[in-house]
Amino acid sequence: MVLAFGVAQRAEVSVGSPFGLQGGVRFPLVPLLLDGRVYGGVGLEAMGGGVDLLLKLPLTDLYLGLGGFYGTGPTLTFPQEGRGQGGVRGVLGTWLNLPLPLLGAYLEAQPVYYLTPVQSFGVGLALGLSVGL
Repeated sequence: MVLAFGVAQRAEVSVGSPFGLQGGVRFPLVPLLLDGRVYGGVGLEAMGGGVDLLLKLPLTDLYLGLGGFYGTGPTLTFPQEGRGQGGVRGVLGTWLNLPLPLLGAYLEAQPVYYLTPVQSFGVGLALGLSVGL
């Protein structure tokens, strides 16, 4: 995780799933194709962190990903009844076009499979800002 901060090209902050308010870094694993993301977050009911692998779809603003997370309480997803505190998630994201240098915005939908404390499905959304190269 310490190495991730050393090779990070973008710092990110987002609101929404999984914890409420997240901050983290995005770094290239395979240039122009695969990124890694490490994040931590805090919300009204939980705090925690996670990691994602993000595959960029060439010639588009879209990316797909797979990741895992764990927190101290229920996460911010729907439906409310089945929320868990740890699991795996998919990421479907798109960059939103901003006319500002070094600043990006993104929107993500995140299907989630909770592994603890009960096994269930959920869906989360996140809106974020990213600063860097």
